[in-house]
Amino acid sequence: MKRYIYTSLFLLNLIFLSCNNSTSTSAEVEQNEDKDLIEITSKQFETAQLELGYLKQNRFSEQFQVTGMIDVPPENRATVSSYFDGYISETQLLVGSEVQKGDLLVKLKHPDFIKMQQNYVESFSNLEFQTSEFERKKNLLEDKVIAQKVFQSTKNDYLQAKAQLQATFEQIKLMNLNPKEIAKGNFTSEIRIYAPISGKISKLNVSQGKFLSKSEMIMEILDVDHIHLELNVFEKDILKIHKGDTLSFKIPEISDQIFSAYVKLIGAEVNENRSVRVHAHPKNENVNFSVGMFVNSYFKSNSKDYLALPETAFTEVDGETFVLQLDSKTDNLFTFKKIEVKTNAPQKGLKPILNSEQIDTEAQFLTRGVFDIITTGGGGHSH
Repeated sequence: MKRYIYTSLFLLNLIFLSCNNSTSTSAEVEQNEDKDLIEITSKQFETAQLELGYLKQNRFSEQFQVTGMIDVPPENRATVSSYFDGYISETQLLVGSEVQKGDLLVKLKHPDFIKMQQNYVESFSNLEFQTSEFERKKNLLEDKVIAQKVFQSTKNDYLQAKAQLQATFEQIKLMNLNPKEIAKGNFTSEIRIYAPISGKISKLNVSQGKFLSKSEMIMEILDVDHIHLELNVFEKDILKIHKGDTLSFKIPEISDQIFSAYVKLIGAEVNENRSVRVHAHPKNENVNFSVGMFVNSYFKSNSKDYLALPETAFTEVDGETFVLQLDSKTDNLFTFKKIEVKTNAPQKGLKPILNSEQIDTEAQFLTRGVFDIITTGGGGHSH
């Protein structure tokens, strides 16, 4: 009906242009305003499976992204090495093998091991002799049979023998051997290396017969029962983060699945990359994360409530964002009004309307098919 009214006004405008300028201006304004109206027939609405919806309140937050990786605390990472040079004589482990604290990892063999045990036995025997001499000379000194100088020399020999035995005793302990068995003469050319923690073998540097120098890494063990996130937060964002804050993260190389975590610790200094290290713990530690996985993490701040619509209700044309508000509805015709709005990035499928005070908050809006309707003009325009 509006279409025919506006067409009649347009014809009258042409007829009376020379004698009625004010009528022409009024008709032209009505026509320009009507360009924001789009009509859709009921059949078109149904065929295109369009949908209507109302504005609803939703909380939106500023969101910023940081990167990092899955890691374990220092106490859950153990580098296994030996205090002594040796050749690998036995190992049955592979990368990924699970071990318990105290399990045998490898055996090392070297001729020097026997020499060290011999030194211990000799030191043990020597101390027994020096102890006897010390006690004997002490009694003689008390009886004034010997001079103080003679006793002092014997005392020095005794103390040196005692120190030597203690040194060789500690050496035997570092070799994971039993000093009592060694003192009985039960020598061995092999020493055993045991697991310092429980976990999985993450690195392995052994093969049968391989020579390993002391302090060289034999293997690395990771206890992945308590993994965490090591994140690098740029200094411009660090004041937005507080201990206990919740964040979301995902492993982009694997899937888009979102996981939750909370901030456990915040670093005290800015590193050379102008970022601060943030330590976070996943809320679900039962997920099979692997150490070294790259993560994208997302923090939120400055939460506010806005009226919102599904992100499918918005479309952008020539740099401007629009929604379609239901203006009127009959059995055969839907009439929508194109309204420019201000919005931000979507969150959880919704986009906020920042200028909601400029629209009818009680109206219905087209929530599906908006782009096609605006770009094609729907079933027709009121010109």
